[in-house]
This record gives sequence, structure tokens and C-alpha cells, in this order.
Amino acid sequence: MDRLLGMEVFIKVVDSGSFARASERLQMAKATVTTVIQNLENHLGTRLLNRTTRRLSLTDDGAAYYERAVRILSDVEETEAALAKSRAKPRGKLRVDMPVSLGQHYVVPALARFAAQYPELTVQAMLNDQITDLVEEGVDAVIRIGQLTDSTLVAKKLYESRAIVVASPEFIARFGEPKTPADLKDFNCLGLIQGSSGRLRPWTLQKGNEAYVHEPNGNFSTNNVDALVEAAIGGSGVIYLLDHILNRSLSAGLLQPLLPQWSITRPISVAYPQNRHLSAKVRVFVDFLQGLFPKSKSAALS
Repeated sequence: MDRLLGMEVFIKVVDSGSFARASERLQMAKATVTTVIQNLENHLGTRLLNRTTRRLSLTDDGAAYYERAVRILSDVEETEAALAKSRAKPRGKLRVDMPVSLGQHYVVPALARFAAQYPELTVQAMLNDQITDLVEEGVDAVIRIGQLTDSTLVAKKLYESRAIVVASPEFIARFGEPKTPADLKDFNCLGLIQGSSGRLRPWTLQKGNEAYVHEPNGNFSTNNVDALVEAAIGGSGVIYLLDHILNRSLSAGLLQPLLPQWSITRPISVAYPQNRHLSAKVRVFVDFLQGLFPKSKSAALS
């Protein structure tokens, strides 16, 4: 039997919720759809779908097969698209969603170079720190910080960002520096407000298998990352942020790292729906993003 056809029909039946709707979308006779599924189950030696007069549901084997089949077909589509990419010219509107700090510090400043490479492409960049539904919002790709839990997305890692403790040289000269994470309670630690809750984000530090959580207790807090950095540069206190936000200030000597052995890492990834054809505009944007970060820390997520 044609295994790829079997996968395609099976996925369409599951996504449609019925054989009838799947046959309409596939422009295939319902009897043919039924036969393909039966042949697929016979070939695999297991039942994939529970059928009743009212609804279809996946068996455990069916759920496992569905997840793998979606990925396989996505890989096939991506391979075919790669072969044709030399003929595809990126054009149209590219809608991307990303965290505010990452957009401001890395992506947006480099968009002029991207636009020069692809003049027929228009970029709409949504900068926000909320999780966006790609399908509902019509977004082509998202950039995320942290582990991705959405199995419907294909992700490529761009960078491993480290959360580090820093302060200005002037602050360190006046107040010294902590020797251990526990010493942070004696310093003016500035807080980052989480969302609309008003709560301050705790500082989670790690060294090997050791972990320490510090609750910032300083005299200033804000929900804006750039304002927090400026406060630290001005000598107001100690802050704890991801290094992709701090790199420029560190390079310029405006801030210095503290407790260098204590930090955590969080991946930065670009992601797009795995069941969506990887268009030329998304492909070139992904390639562009991978060039913004150190090559040694870029890798495909498996």
C-alpha cells in the first residue's frame, strides 16, 4: 500500500472528525477513504480509530501513530520545499511574534538588513510577552524564550541565554559584591513585575546540582526590562536577567556580572506550525534569525 497516502488520509480523517468530511476535503469518495484506513490498519496490525455511529476517537496506538505521521509528512513537505526553494522567491507579508526584549535588542535592529535582502517581503512584528495562538492570529512564526511545550510546532533553537546577576561598577565599588546567593538578601535587589499580578519574579540560580531561589527585596521594581537595566546602570541596585538583554551593557562596561558560577540557561527558539508548508518567507526568516546568534549555540531541536 501507499504508506504516505495512508498517513495523509488518516491525518485528514482525524483532523476532520469524520470520514465524510475527510472525503470532501480530500476530494475522494468516502468508500475509498474507508478502504484506505482499513488497509492501513491491516498493514499496521492494529486498530487506529474507534468508530461509533456518532463519533470517531483515536485508540492509544492511533494517537501515537497520528503524532508520528504528522511529523513524517511535515518532513516530506519540508524536503520537497527545500528542493524547490531555488525557484521560490520570498514575497508578501510575514507576520512574526516575539518577546518585547528580544525584538527590541536583537531582531528589530537587524530588520533593515533583512529588508535589503528581500525587498518584496513586508514584515509585521508583534512584540509582546503573551503566548500567541499562531492559527487564530494568522502568525507565520514565533520566537519563544524557554522550553516549548506545544507539540504542534516545529522549533529550531537559536541560542542558549543565561540568566545572570549583575550590577554597575559604581554600585559594586560602594557596596561590595555577594560571595554566595544567600548574601543577596543584604543587597538592594531590584525586581521585575510579572504580568498584571504585581508579584515579583523570583531569582532561580543554579550551580551544578545546587539550586537557590532568591526573592528580590529592593526599593525599586518595574514591569519593563529596559527600565530595570537602566536602573541598574544608574547604580540603584542588583538585577537578574537573561544575558541576551544585558550583553551590550556588559560589553560597554556599564554592568558587571556577580556570582558568575550561579545562573540558569533558557533556550531561545523560532517555531512554526508543523502541519503548515514551510513557505519561502518563513524559511528565509528562520535562516536570518540563526545568523543573529553565535553559531556554536544554534541547533535544530529534535
